[in-house]
Amino acid sequence: MKLQPMVHVEELAPSLEFYQSLGASVLHADPDGDFALLHLADGTELSLLAHPPNPEQHEGEVELNFEATDDELAQFATSPYATGPVETTGFGRQLILRSPGGLLIKLNRFGD
Repeated sequence: MKLQPMVHVEELAPSLEFYQSLGASVLHADPDGDFALLHLADGTELSLLAHPPNPEQHEGEVELNFEATDDELAQFATSPYATGPVETTGFGRQLILRSPGGLLIKLNRFGD
């Protein structure tokens, strides 16, 4: 799996400018949208989302997301940490896990 941390930001444009000043390059961003995917020099990816965290889902300012395969989604879907079934989303499929400390971990399969 590939770790993709996501940071909730108030405004996308100034946040993009800040992370670009640190050397990040934009892999994907919609100028009028609320999401951007950045690439850092060491190969790390960072997502920015211009929405406040959802306290009902115990989201914090930073989320841990992993890009997962179909096999990994199936493997973790039966885990006692799964909060529900694999769901179809606008970007693909997602499974949400809850760590022993209560942190939500999102496993994402992009595409169909």
